[in-house]
Amino acid sequence: MGVKKTGLGAGLVNCPGGKVEPGETPAEAVARELEEETSMTVAVADLTPAADVVFRFPDVPEWDDLRLHFFTATTFAGEPRETDEIAVDWIPEAGIPYDLMWDDTRLWLPDVLAGEFVVMDVDYAGRDKVAEYTRVPPRAS
Repeated sequence: MGVKKTGLGAGLVNCPGGKVEPGETPAEAVARELEEETSMTVAVADLTPAADVVFRFPDVPEWDDLRLHFFTATTFAGEPRETDEIAVDWIPEAGIPYDLMWDDTRLWLPDVLAGEFVVMDVDYAGRDKVAEYTRVPPRAS
């Protein structure tokens, strides 16, 4: 995790991530973005789907709805290195700074870290407060 330096969420603590490029799966995008933003590498086969979250910002018309795919991994190579995008470092689970993250994070990340796959829809009020959310049962594979 680290402090995002640019783009949506700049100034907040966040996980590395980005957009899925044409022809990529979400897992391939995660592996690519992790390397680009942290210099760490992970094999796509070592990624475990962890959450599928849709974010809506009805009060911010210039922001599109977002669907984010989150993954976990326990096998990787390298150590986190700060880039132009994010100032990353290891953060112990007990020290996750939820008060410095997107408001929704506290609603799903603890369950992901406990091993649950989370599917959620989140509507924001303005740019920084959750107005409402719905946890939905995971889709059958």
